[in-house]
Amino acid sequence: RQKMEQMNQAYKVFTRICLNNWHYIDRKVLGLNESINFFTGHSGSGKSTVIDAMQIVLYANTDGRGFFNKAAADDSDRSLIEYLRGMINIGENNQAEYKRNKNFSTTIVLEMEQTITKEKECIGVVFDVETATNEINRLFFWHKGELIPGDYRTESRAMTIGEVRSYLQQNFPKDEMFYTSNNERFRRNLYDVYLGGLDMEKFPRLFKRAIPFKMNIRLEDFVKEYICMEQDIHIEDMQEGAMLYGRMCRKIEATMQEIEELKQISAQYQVMEEKKKELLNCRYRMDKLTILQLEQTIEEMQQRVENWKKDVVLQNESLTELLQVKENYEKEYGEINEQIAGTGYARLEEQLKSLEENLSLLERSKNKWDGICARLNGWEDVDIVSNQILWDIEKFKEGTITGEEIERLKRSLVEVQKEAEKDRQEASSEIRSMNKEADVLEKELTELKLGKKAYPRELELARSEIARKLSEQTGKNIQVRIFADLIDIKDETWRNAIEGYLSWNKLALIVEPAYVKQAMEVYETLDEKRFFRVSLVDTEKLMQEDWRVKDNALAEEVEAKEPYVRAFVDFLLGNVIKCTSVDELRQCKIGVTADCLLYQSYQLRRLNPDNYKKHVYIGEKSKKQRQKELAASLEKLEQDRAEYKERETEARNILAQEFLNDTVEEYQNLILDLSEKKEKEKQKIKTEKKMAEIGAGTVETLKKQAEEIHTKQKELEAKIDDLKYQIRKKEDAIEKDGNDFITRNEELLAKKRELRGSIEAEEAFEAYIAGQKNKKYDSMKAATQEDMNQAAVQCTEQKNKLVDVRMNYLQNHPKRDFSASAENNDDYDNLLSELSCNELEEYQKKAAEQAKAAVEHFKEDFVYKIRSAIKEAYVRRDELNRIIRNLNFGKDRYQFKITRNKGADGAFYDMFMDEDLEIDPSSLASPVEHQMNLFSMEHENKYGMLMSELIRIFIPPENASQQELDEAKQNMVKYADYRTYLSFEMEQIVEGDERLVIGLSKMIKKNSGGEGQNPLYIALLASFAQAYHINLSARLTRRPTIRLVVLDEAFSKMDAEKVASCIELIRGLGFQAIISATNDKIQNYIENVDKTFVYANPNKKSISIQEFEKKDFSQLVVEEE
Repeated sequence: RQKMEQMNQAYKVFTRICLNNWHYIDRKVLGLNESINFFTGHSGSGKSTVIDAMQIVLYANTDGRGFFNKAAADDSDRSLIEYLRGMINIGENNQAEYKRNKNFSTTIVLEMEQTITKEKECIGVVFDVETATNEINRLFFWHKGELIPGDYRTESRAMTIGEVRSYLQQNFPKDEMFYTSNNERFRRNLYDVYLGGLDMEKFPRLFKRAIPFKMNIRLEDFVKEYICMEQDIHIEDMQEGAMLYGRMCRKIEATMQEIEELKQISAQYQVMEEKKKELLNCRYRMDKLTILQLEQTIEEMQQRVENWKKDVVLQNESLTELLQVKENYEKEYGEINEQIAGTGYARLEEQLKSLEENLSLLERSKNKWDGICARLNGWEDVDIVSNQILWDIEKFKEGTITGEEIERLKRSLVEVQKEAEKDRQEASSEIRSMNKEADVLEKELTELKLGKKAYPRELELARSEIARKLSEQTGKNIQVRIFADLIDIKDETWRNAIEGYLSWNKLALIVEPAYVKQAMEVYETLDEKRFFRVSLVDTEKLMQEDWRVKDNALAEEVEAKEPYVRAFVDFLLGNVIKCTSVDELRQCKIGVTADCLLYQSYQLRRLNPDNYKKHVYIGEKSKKQRQKELAASLEKLEQDRAEYKERETEARNILAQEFLNDTVEEYQNLILDLSEKKEKEKQKIKTEKKMAEIGAGTVETLKKQAEEIHTKQKELEAKIDDLKYQIRKKEDAIEKDGNDFITRNEELLAKKRELRGSIEAEEAFEAYIAGQKNKKYDSMKAATQEDMNQAAVQCTEQKNKLVDVRMNYLQNHPKRDFSASAENNDDYDNLLSELSCNELEEYQKKAAEQAKAAVEHFKEDFVYKIRSAIKEAYVRRDELNRIIRNLNFGKDRYQFKITRNKGADGAFYDMFMDEDLEIDPSSLASPVEHQMNLFSMEHENKYGMLMSELIRIFIPPENASQQELDEAKQNMVKYADYRTYLSFEMEQIVEGDERLVIGLSKMIKKNSGGEGQNPLYIALLASFAQAYHINLSARLTRRPTIRLVVLDEAFSKMDAEKVASCIELIRGLGFQAIISATNDKIQNYIENVDKTFVYANPNKKSISIQEFEKKDFSQLVVEEE
């Protein structure tokens, strides 16, 4: 009866497939059977090509990378352009070769027929392809009726998008055709209307999985995804209520947390205030001690000033007495001096003093004259001075020289000085030049001793640069060598001639012929100014020539190992003839003698000696010869340098002599001073003689008395000065203390005015003073300063702690714009008072109301919807089981099993499906700790905690990270899906003496390949039956749907009997099927299908398809054999 109902249901079958310019198919229309169609052929024959074309239309998807050729390979990356243009091959440069290389259009059209009314309609797509850019334009379309005449082609080609659009507009009414380039828009019409009302998400997913039939999904997951459809249970309203309640709870919790934080701030503020009070008491004590100390200091100053004033009166009386004694001494001293003056002795003393002063000045002139004369003595040892100079120097020393003679002597000495300076400069210049030359020779000699040749620097630089570039270009170590290193001289007799004739040629750079072209390209890039003397030999060209060497040529005296080096030697020296005389030289074009005479271009000349003496480079012997030459040169250079050093020393000695640089007048004045000095010395002797005569008697006695009185005067003056100092010091101290007294009094008054303190501070001070035994203010102030410093540190520490606590609070509550460093705590205390009284109570009240609303909504909108969805799943299970109950799969039968989730989520199943589920939200208690216990009746006793847990799942964490939000979202999606609370299974029913029911989820991996596919195959067909609404009763009104199932290699692991059972099951369910398999399995299919399509692609460029109806199968079997 079930089968009859299915046969009487109207549905749509695909009758024809039209392909134009698709892969290797240029034009083809396939006629499908309404039941079982079989695609067969070798691998790569084109079966997937047709299936992929159908999928583009059935999914309205032009990307294709998710389904193209997936039956052949899971990792297939075939693209739409490859199908359209018919890719043949991929070349070496990753360039694709195509079958179609001119602009073209492609059409894929599926023709459908309604089984009852026989009405036809077509769905398809047309592509326009620009081959130059691979740009693709598309147009999906639908129209009533069969394929249009000409199969969507003009006389010579496939129709373009514009032509298809025009044809539809001209030949169909608007309600009988539709076209669009928008995939999504066509897909909605396709599933809702043209294919009979299919699920837009489930159908393409199921169809794509069915084609490759690689069922790598677990059996229970397959049943869950494709048998039990997902239902969209809107949780937003319920979630919003729960979230609002959650926010209320979090707000209460946040408020209580904030209150606790504010209490911590208040407590820390009180600690800080206590430390501030300690600091203020210390400051008051310091101020009071300062005042008391000032009062004591002022009293001491008053007493000290009174004592000092008495001392000054006594000291002034003593000073008067001493001044009177001084006056008496002065009178007595004057009388004695008058007596001495009467004898004439004093006048003689003045004369002697004046003479001594004059002689002291003249002595300086005498010393200067003696120094000049001593230095002039040095000219006696100088050989180059004339006798006249020596005579004038002698007269100068005697002091008898005239001004004109001094002038002449000065001029003569200047001339000598100029000559000496000139000699010194010349000698110094020669020494510097010799030093540089010696450095160069010594460096070259050192390198030669180390086995190196002193090649020019630019040559070495050029060689290393060319070698480096060649190494970079070739990846090899290419040697760049110097010609002189590659040759040697047989007979030393001809060394000079060879070295001299080759000149700079012996420094030419040599590279192997294979790399000379690259080396020349590098040489071309070198600095032309720096490397103009460097040359590079074209060894490649040299080796292409045959160089003939003349008899007795200079080339015979040169040895070379490498052929290309030998060729260069022959080229340079092969025509140079060795000669012994000028007559022999004249007999040849180019000739040279061993002593370096060269005859060339009809000229006789000498070779440059530098080329065979200084610049000797050829062979190992050249180094020894050069070492000898360098050693000899250095020895000669050292001798010359010693001579010039001696000349320089003599010149420096002359320049160190006296040259009389002062004026003539200066020297004449010195001579006059010497004469005057002799005269003054005579006068001094006479004066001293007269004084001795007068002082022999009375004058000595008077002088002695005067000296004694003078000594007493000095002692008295010292006493007077000391006494005056003492008086002045006391008077200054009195004045200073007077000023200090005024300042200290002003300071005391200011301190008293500034003194601020509480009664508590004063009491604390009194107690402090009373407890002090040693009342020294300095020590008390020092101790108080320590207490004050410690209190200030503690105050700062507590203030920092307060700021830290406040900062933590403000970070936790960014909307609070309080100051973290405010001196008072008013803002925080006011907020604490406000939160403690008002907001907390308000939030608790709102949370109670919201909890009740959330519970009611949870019961009405979520719990019963999940319950209903589970019940509907059971209904669908029963319907599907009725569909497959009477379908025998060989000897086996199967059924779906949907039960309570066997895992932890099964606990929620009991809550949803409990028959006593009756919720009375109005009976909820208000306190927060009871608001999440949702139900107060019998159901609440069983599941109250579970419901609370479930509601919390739908409340995302506040201020959560993105990862936490994503995780919360996944949990919401999971628990809003009724399938979370169910377990899914398929069971195999084995009829026999005892009826066995076997769960397949665990057994499927243990069975053979064919047996393992059976339940998956049943599940697949059951899901198609559900997707195509085959399970609906024929009495229910519904739109006809398609019933197409496409299976590629579906039965690869089954034997012929199992294959027959599978195909029979497809027939029994009323599907239209396309089954694809390679031709080696044709015997398993041929007797069970209705139409066979044989594919071939022998040259991999053109697909051919032959169609065989069932009556022609015998012919097909013969052809295959």
